[in-house]
Amino acid sequence: MKMIFLVDGDNNIGTGLKGIEMLSEQDTVLLFYQKEGLALSKIQKLCAGTPADVQYIESVRGGKNSIDFQIITELGVLVGKREADYAYVISQDKGYAASIEALRARYADAFQEVDLRPSIEECLHLPFVLKAAGRQELCNALVREYGAVQGRLLYNHLKQIFQSPEEPAEPERAAKAVRARRGGRRKKTAETPVQPAAES
Repeated sequence: MKMIFLVDGDNNIGTGLKGIEMLSEQDTVLLFYQKEGLALSKIQKLCAGTPADVQYIESVRGGKNSIDFQIITELGVLVGKREADYAYVISQDKGYAASIEALRARYADAFQEVDLRPSIEECLHLPFVLKAAGRQELCNALVREYGAVQGRLLYNHLKQIFQSPEEPAEPERAAKAVRARRGGRRKKTAETPVQPAAES
């Protein structure tokens, strides 16, 4: 499962990049910045240590809202090409909300989730659990989501459910299921024979 993060470098970038170290090699971070903003070298330091593919995209022109328009354009292209199963605009600027709502309304079948979040960390709850490749990773993900005590309780509960044998279906329920598959029609019995149609 691939996630794409479109980061607004003009809007609290330190907060926005929180959690970037938890991403995987499958994930992509598109970081949009302006020449006159925070120096690229400082931005690169904030991204150091992540295994994700980080791409630094300089704004094509300066000025207010130039990055906003560029991010929404990029997001629209990704959605149109169906390359954004999970795509997040990372910013505390609520101005993105209307454009994202429009994408959801018109292209909902082109992605699993597209949303505006204040930080990368805020995007990682369910996807982080879904990425777990083994028991320990699942346990760690649940602990991160629900805290040490509740996360371990939830993991142990799930483990117990999946390790216990499946209970056989009750006969009555099984019979109902069979009847439902037949569309509710009953077999005709010998006691109610079908009368041949009268010949004309």
